[in-house]
This record gives sequence, C-alpha cells and structure tokens, in this order.
Amino acid sequence: MRLNYKTLGLLGMLLIVSACKKEETTTAAKEAALPQVPVIELKEQNIPLSFEFSARSQGYKETQVRARVGGILLKRNYVEGSWVEEGSILFEIDPAPYKVALKQAQAQLAQAKAKLQSAETQWKRTEKLFKEGYASEKTKDEALSTKDALAAEVQLAEAAVDSAQLNLDYTTVRAPISGITSLETQSEGSLISTSGDSSLLTSITQIDPIYVIFSATESEILSLTNMTERGLIKNPERGQDIYAKLKLGDGSIYGQKGKINFINPTVDESTGTIKLRAVFPNPEGKIRPGQFVRLIMEGLVRINALVVPQESVMQGANGSFVYKVNDKGVIEMVSVQTGLTTPNGEWIIDEGLKAGEKVVYSGLLKLRPGMTVTPVVMSSDNSAATQAQ
Repeated sequence: MRLNYKTLGLLGMLLIVSACKKEETTTAAKEAALPQVPVIELKEQNIPLSFEFSARSQGYKETQVRARVGGILLKRNYVEGSWVEEGSILFEIDPAPYKVALKQAQAQLAQAKAKLQSAETQWKRTEKLFKEGYASEKTKDEALSTKDALAAEVQLAEAAVDSAQLNLDYTTVRAPISGITSLETQSEGSLISTSGDSSLLTSITQIDPIYVIFSATESEILSLTNMTERGLIKNPERGQDIYAKLKLGDGSIYGQKGKINFINPTVDESTGTIKLRAVFPNPEGKIRPGQFVRLIMEGLVRINALVVPQESVMQGANGSFVYKVNDKGVIEMVSVQTGLTTPNGEWIIDEGLKAGEKVVYSGLLKLRPGMTVTPVVMSSDNSAATQAQ
C-alpha cells in the first residue's frame, strides 16, 4: 500500500497531538500528586491592640480623721460605711471645758483692754503736761512704755481668745472630704487624746473618681515605647490618652471608661515591673477600694501589621520561624521576630516577612524545607478559597 504525502502529514499531526495530551496528563498527574498545603497570604492591616492586666482599685483620696483636742467623745453622727459630705459633722467631743477656757480668755482680754484704756488716758495727760513744761521727760517715757506694754498684753489676750475659740470649734469634728467612712476606731464615751492611735477617729475614702493600680513588665513598656517612636503604634481616637476598661470578678464589663493618667518613672527592683495608674468615674460607687479587677488597656493601633496564626510559628534552636511557600511552590524556612498579639491571640510579625508572601497555616510537622507543594490560600474564616497559581 502506497501512502501519499497528505496521508503522512495527517499521521504526523495525530502523533503530535497524542504526545501533547500525554504530556499534559503527566503534568496534571504530577501536580495532583503534590501535597496541598493551606497557606495565608500576608496583607498589611491596622490591628487594634488590647492588653489585660491584674489590677486593684484604690481610693482617689484617703484621709484619716483625727481629734485635734482631747476630751470625752460624746456622739457619732454618721452610719459607719456610709457616704458623708465634706463639712458634715462626724463626731462631737465634750465642749464644756473649752467653753470655760474661752470665757476665761475673753475675761482676760477685757481686763487687758481696760488697763490699756487707762494707760492711754494717762499717756495723753502726761504728754500734755510735758509740752507745758510740768512733767519730766522720764515721766513721759514711763507713761509711753506702760501704754505700749499694755497694748502688747491686749494682743496676747486676743490670741488666747482665738486659741480658745479654735479649740472649742475642734470639739465638733467635721468631714475634711466627701467619701465613704470606715469603721469608727473610738466608741462613744471614750477619752480622746491628740496624740498616738487614740486620736484616730475614722477614715474617709473618696471613691468618685477612683484609681485602679496595675503593673506591666519592663519589656512590655519598652516594646510599646520603641514601636510608638518608630510610628508602628498610634492612638488615632483620643490623641495622647490611652483609655481602659474594667472586667469585674463576675466577668462583666464595668460601664464607665477610664484613662491611664500615670506611669511610674522607676522600675520595681524586686519584680522588674513598672506601676501604672488609671482613673475611672465611679458615680454610683460600684467599684470599692481594695477590689481586685482586670484592667483592659485599649485605644492603641498597630499600623501596617503582618499577622499569622499562633500555630504557624514554631520554635527552633535559633528562635522563632515559619514555613513559607515561594513562587515555585517550594517550602522555605524563615526566621521571624514576633511582637505583640492581636485580641484573637494571633502573632504580629515584626521582622522576617513581607506583604504578599504565603505562610503555611497548618500541618507543619509533615513539611520540610525544599519540599514542592501546592499552596491553597485560606480565607479569613480558615476555609480553602482559591488554589495559588
């Protein structure tokens, strides 16, 4: 049988098509045989930061109420543990001896004034006689000296009256500030003195606003400071203020927001921590001094952050590392420096990765650097979305 050129050309084309189909089938089979690896494609994003600390509340002002005069404590005019207003009467000390002392001082003042009046009259007479030449200079000087001495006595008597009046006023003990009272330390009928423990009557704590004290590690503060200086952390909502929330013992969130108003400039040598203080409105008195709470510090944003799940980060002899898939589908091990965590517990990568790179999400123990894989990009809900080309 003789084949013409046309038939030979057709047979050649069929062989070429068959070879191409075989090659495509082989390539597809190889790709199907490669293990599929879930990856996350890194994108820069702004992450709201949240930090939680153990904390304890403290009164805004804590004042001891002490007796300033001694005597018998006659009466307590408040209910222990209740709210009192500034200036309200808390205790009454027996005023009788101080009333007597005031009357004595007033009598002595009246006597001194009478003597002074007589001396002033005598001085005027002597001065007139001296000018007329009927009194000596010595007589004039003695009259003037007597008048000045009695004027000083009047001033001394006036001071004694003021002191006696002050002591009488001190028998009524008033609240120096508004706040919550503590238990009384001296019961009615007790003899009060002005020194030592017996002078302490009660304490008042101002609880609106109220302080919340907490501590952060030195490394945490340094890390936040450094990233703020580098422009990686900003507070876009409230300028320089860093606000906070409180989580109470039952897990509920306190309804009032506070702000950080003090950072201790020194480090506690025994603990390596830095003390911070937040202030919260407390109009209803729900937060009491000494109460243990959890403080949540918010308001800061990590700018242009690259985020990976915690399970993507492994620890090796040289520190933290992740597996990424390069453009050729090959696994590479990359050393990274982790920073803060997101509110969901994911790692923010400070160094080692760039936006657009594909980081392996799970199944890391089955992988080794140099392996060729098929990366499968995961969506935000960790489900396979599209296969990377």
